[in-house]
Amino acid sequence: MTRPVLTGPVAAALLLLAGGVARADACDALAGRVVTTTGAALAGRAGATVAFGAADADLMLLDCRAPARIVLRWRSAAPDPRGFVLVGLAARALAGGRAGEAEALALALHRTAAASGAAEAGRTGAAEIRCGSRPAEPFATACLVHRAPLRPARNRLSAGSDRR
Repeated sequence: MTRPVLTGPVAAALLLLAGGVARADACDALAGRVVTTTGAALAGRAGATVAFGAADADLMLLDCRAPARIVLRWRSAAPDPRGFVLVGLAARALAGGRAGEAEALALALHRTAAASGAAEAGRTGAAEIRCGSRPAEPFATACLVHRAPLRPARNRLSAGSDRR
């Protein structure tokens, strides 16, 4: 018995569908990791965006498109410090690393941004965090967490001085 060989538009359509399913599975897995790590509840999904209900944030969204990112927002210009614990946990779910370090960084970024009026960004481990404050907006405070691009490896031979 011979098997049919798929070519042309049918094969392309099947490959696209398989890729969409793989992306959906990856997003579902990432959303599950966010739920497990942060304790937030899954509230819904529309395409690549997943909404969560979290006691310590007024809005928490995961965007699964590469590079995946989590947005946390608060209506208050001075959110409860537990909100920054949630930022740390979100950083751990998304990029690994130490949640406590990400929490401390997010709180420091928020304080600096609130004082300067400009968003501030920093990195801890593989997580990049950006926090800003806009008191006139419906959400006065926001933090964005995403996986930082890999730093290029330093070449050991070119890192030191030339010794001839």
